[in-house]
Amino acid sequence: MRLYPTKDLRSYSFEKLSGYELNDFDVDRFLPVLFQMVVTRGRRLGSSDAKPTEARRYIEALASHPNLRGFDDEHGRAVLEQWINTTVVRLGHEGRGRREVQLAAVQPIHIGAYRAGLPVGGARHRKVHLVIYRLLMDALVRRGHPNPADALRALFLGAFGHGVTISEKFVPDFDGVSTDLDANVLLSLYYLEGFAPGRLQASSREFDWDPIMPGVMVTLGDQLLDFLAVYQNRLPTIALAHHLAALLNLGLFTTSLRLFHLVNDLCRGNAESADLGVEYSDAQTEIYVDFTRQTGGDSDRLAGECVERDLERLPAYLDGMLLLKTLDRYGRNDARLRTYIQDQKGPDWLRGLLAMREEPLVELRAGIELEQIITETVRHTGCSADEARVEVERATPSGSQLDQVVAAIRESQKSSAIQAARQWFWNTGGMRRQAGLLRGNLRGRRAWRYAMTDELLTTLLLGTLVDPAGGEPLPRMRLATLLQTFETRWGILIARPPTARADASSRAVATTNLAAFTGRLRQMGFFTDLSDDFNAQYVTNPLVPAGARR
Repeated sequence: MRLYPTKDLRSYSFEKLSGYELNDFDVDRFLPVLFQMVVTRGRRLGSSDAKPTEARRYIEALASHPNLRGFDDEHGRAVLEQWINTTVVRLGHEGRGRREVQLAAVQPIHIGAYRAGLPVGGARHRKVHLVIYRLLMDALVRRGHPNPADALRALFLGAFGHGVTISEKFVPDFDGVSTDLDANVLLSLYYLEGFAPGRLQASSREFDWDPIMPGVMVTLGDQLLDFLAVYQNRLPTIALAHHLAALLNLGLFTTSLRLFHLVNDLCRGNAESADLGVEYSDAQTEIYVDFTRQTGGDSDRLAGECVERDLERLPAYLDGMLLLKTLDRYGRNDARLRTYIQDQKGPDWLRGLLAMREEPLVELRAGIELEQIITETVRHTGCSADEARVEVERATPSGSQLDQVVAAIRESQKSSAIQAARQWFWNTGGMRRQAGLLRGNLRGRRAWRYAMTDELLTTLLLGTLVDPAGGEPLPRMRLATLLQTFETRWGILIARPPTARADASSRAVATTNLAAFTGRLRQMGFFTDLSDDFNAQYVTNPLVPAGARR
């Protein structure tokens, strides 16, 4: 028998923990809205009049653009449409059977990509744009910038705004002066002139969130800022956007894994984690990544076991999240419990919730909610109250009333919550992306494993070979230092197995994996081994002239 919590309890989203919603997410659709927030200094633009299902309309407008020649006949329009669909926009499918083609997003290859207002619905952003903008701002504040909003705007305009002017009403357009623009960027700017820009909203609601892992999250903002500052003039705009998206996506994935681990440990009563600290702590997620490319091999299986381990943490995280959400609700609605969390933010707010758990008043409120759940279940199913109580007790046989409330909420929406969390997992893991950490297919999770693509590896190498203090790329780095940085920053293991599998055979597998990794680096032009000595093996930066690597 299914349990029916009251309507106000039927939600598995609790964004106070992460700031964003754990659901399907597309980082390429997300970047334009981040560009918009940076340009407007955190303000919101109202919805544009974009008509996603009328893609042909915008092609017709572009074909008649005064700066385009040779596209005014049927053949020219066909060429133009193909060009737009492959380089400027992303197409999606909607409607019955997902047969209707429509405009899904504009490729984030320049700062003005937000002008179209695509995607029209903002729910698919999962509030990630609010989180990332906040982290970037916090990182700048920590660096002592007197006006972080202006500093961030200047950085993004320098990185993605070449050839683009932004009006006082935040309308992006081609500046009419730049002659060295990439043809795709110029075409995109002309194409976007067919969209009426959105209007700046009178006011914006404050984003009520403070990270419970402040050191970890602000460091993600630091990494994104450093990458842009160092490579904005060293990479083409399109490549820079792709690398930024890949770095951001991986950052969301790895910080989510750390959040799962943290919540699971705290709700089980384990010792407080260093991730609650203001300063950054080394990642403990131990993501073993296979580089051998031998499907079914020992290294491949080890990488698959790590994926399975992380997926198994999702149900426990959802239990912990629902527990914390329930405690937060009690704290906000009961003046006697409010003292635990009043005026508390981030880690202190989380500690207050956990301390509240032992308060007898919590059990009293849980008993009241439990009766409401039983009444609602009787109303929906027609069963007796005793039968509903038996069903509640079956979900948590020896638990407290608080545990029973959490179990009832969980059982009422378990499948949808797990499905949404898995969508977040494989989307931020890059399952269908060229720059991805997670490989496999959506039909069977048993085939999922951590196996980094060359595109993502390039992003991480460039992001690691950075000197934040000097604002310059590092010419080279010892291989041992690179491996240590991968482990502490992202929890990525290459040369050693996870601690739980640190036996002799697994260490031998990791040694083979390291050889495959260095072979991959050599093929990509990132590796120099001066001798067999591990300390004399270097990862080099191809964007730094060879003479400067000494």
